[in-house]
Amino acid sequence: MNKTVMIVDDQLGIRLLLEEIIKNEGHQVISAENAKEALDLLEDSNPDLLLVDYKLPIMDGHALLKHLEEQGKIIPTILMSGLADEAAKKTEGCQLVKEVFAKPFNIEDARKQINQLLEE
Repeated sequence: MNKTVMIVDDQLGIRLLLEEIIKNEGHQVISAENAKEALDLLEDSNPDLLLVDYKLPIMDGHALLKHLEEQGKIIPTILMSGLADEAAKKTEGCQLVKEVFAKPFNIEDARKQINQLLEE
């Protein structure tokens, strides 16, 4: 079961940590440090799961997800935020968001949730 996961986070450390977790599970990883880069990459790729930081420079995670919904791109998404309650409230009703991770998150919990969503 080789799936592709896109990570969108402006913090290099978070991207590298998540890349390692996902690659160790046998999946492909695409990384972007902002929403613009993610949108460019999504022109040529169709990941099975998105991991998106809520607070991104220029265009935040919520705006990115709204844009994808408007384009009809329905990709299951895990939203990550140090402001998890605010992020969950703001994205309520967004059909892409399947889970909200509070930063810092437990690595084992993240691994389990990522695998669970990839299996659905």
